[in-house]
Amino acid sequence: METETKACQNCKKDFLIESNDLLFYERMKVPLPSWCSECRMVRRLVFRNERSLFRRKNALTDKDLFSGFPPEANLNTYENDYWFGDQWDPTDYQMSYDFSKPFFEQFKELFSKVPLPAKSTAGFMVNSDYCNEVSSLRNAYLCFDADFVENSAYLVKATNVNNSFDSHEVIENELCYEDVMVYKSYRTFFSLDCESCVDVWFSKGLKACTNCFGCVNLTGKSYYFFNEPLSKEEYENKISQLNLDSHQSIISLRQKVLDFWKKFPVKYYHGIRNINCTGERISDSKNVLDSVSIQGGENLRYVQISVLKATNSYDCVQLFLGAENAYECVTCGEGVYNLKYSFNCWEESRDLEYSAYCVGSSNCFGCVGLKNKQYCILNKQYTKEEYFELREKIIKHMDELPYVDSLNRKFKYGEFFPAEFSPLAYNESLVQDYIPLDSKEAKEKGFLWREPNPREFDITIIAKDLADSIKNVSEDILNEVIQCESCKRAYRIINNEFQFYKRIGIPIPHKCHNCRFLDRYQFINKIKLYDRACMCNKKHTHLEGKCDASFRTSYSLDQPDIVYCEKCYQQEIY
Repeated sequence: METETKACQNCKKDFLIESNDLLFYERMKVPLPSWCSECRMVRRLVFRNERSLFRRKNALTDKDLFSGFPPEANLNTYENDYWFGDQWDPTDYQMSYDFSKPFFEQFKELFSKVPLPAKSTAGFMVNSDYCNEVSSLRNAYLCFDADFVENSAYLVKATNVNNSFDSHEVIENELCYEDVMVYKSYRTFFSLDCESCVDVWFSKGLKACTNCFGCVNLTGKSYYFFNEPLSKEEYENKISQLNLDSHQSIISLRQKVLDFWKKFPVKYYHGIRNINCTGERISDSKNVLDSVSIQGGENLRYVQISVLKATNSYDCVQLFLGAENAYECVTCGEGVYNLKYSFNCWEESRDLEYSAYCVGSSNCFGCVGLKNKQYCILNKQYTKEEYFELREKIIKHMDELPYVDSLNRKFKYGEFFPAEFSPLAYNESLVQDYIPLDSKEAKEKGFLWREPNPREFDITIIAKDLADSIKNVSEDILNEVIQCESCKRAYRIINNEFQFYKRIGIPIPHKCHNCRFLDRYQFINKIKLYDRACMCNKKHTHLEGKCDASFRTSYSLDQPDIVYCEKCYQQEIY
């Protein structure tokens, strides 16, 4: 099998390019990468912000607006409705290509001039102003990386979700709360890695279960309490005695459940209905390798986050809605095809290179903010013949006069944008969730770091003084500014959130939405994969009492989990 080994330009470690990789690069007509897959991933992740909103000035009116870009970023922003409208023309900022300067310097100059949409949104947005990296939301609040969400708040990575709160990576759910990796479920609370469940509490690894509490690795069960079967009457009596309306009771139950979960094995990766896939949190996919958080993907490798059928792509962050043939891209989708080294391009865009925030455009190189344009370079219009002739000259020029960054790394044609071009600091971007660093570490690696400067609010009540039971909380809570018991920052309870707590009968949270996110994120394995062996020593499908299966998994050797291969894990589900 043909392979090639290269030394990473960034971390200096050797990395392997396999035969299928070589075929992909040949088909896409791109050079072989000079950075290893992990360094490429980090470089891309710095260009995506999911969970932070900032106040910055509208470049048109100089009034404040909420944006996914910090005010310190050297760029201009418009309100989204105006940006997508016809009142302004991105080609007004066009530049002629200058062969005396590296391409990347010229792109950076253009990027700082062309106005960008304040937030990354698409589709209809109704009463959902405080959300980012989203599409088609109605009555949503502080939802991020979410599509087709209604009457919900504090969701991250959510698709087709209604009337749900405080959840991470959820699909087709309704009336759910504090869930992680829960799909196609109704009234499922404080649960992890469950699918097609109804009226389930504090459970893990359940499939098609109803009326279960504190359970692990069950399929098609009803009225189970900590994996023990009960009659309907016995179960309902048990639940009635738990005081689920009490904050203190929830804390006690959570610890009891976590201790119980540790006794059971886990499958080496989170995912279902896959063919030939490696990575973590993958579902309904085929031939997806070394990727994470993929739903409905096919023929992907080194992709982080993809929903709604992306295909035939490598090295991307956040593909969606039928993206195909993408390489080294960030946040691209809605029918895009053959995109290279681009970010935030949507709506049937095709054949784009080194472009950003382009909509419905094709055959563009180094462009920013174009809508329904073609044959443009640095936002300047050319004829078809002129475009292809100049494009070849620019690619040659990029190789002859590469951009060199502060750490002496060279950026020729075939490299994604330098991280220093991102308007986001390391700690403002998605990469901090995946690979957290402190300010010293980030700066040593050549990344920008900004100390947060959040707004201060006058606290009216501290969390420990909140009523323990939701039964004793009135609508006056909507007027309170609460001090988070963890980070000591201020947060509030919004009306539909309060009505949800009352309807379900669960207590008011004592932490702000960000600290609640961080608590849930502890259940998400880090993105690195490890070679491990199955830990099963029971006589399942093997004869000697010890399974000899091996696999790549996101469970590190330092984690206490009991990690099984697929076959052995299935034997433990009952």
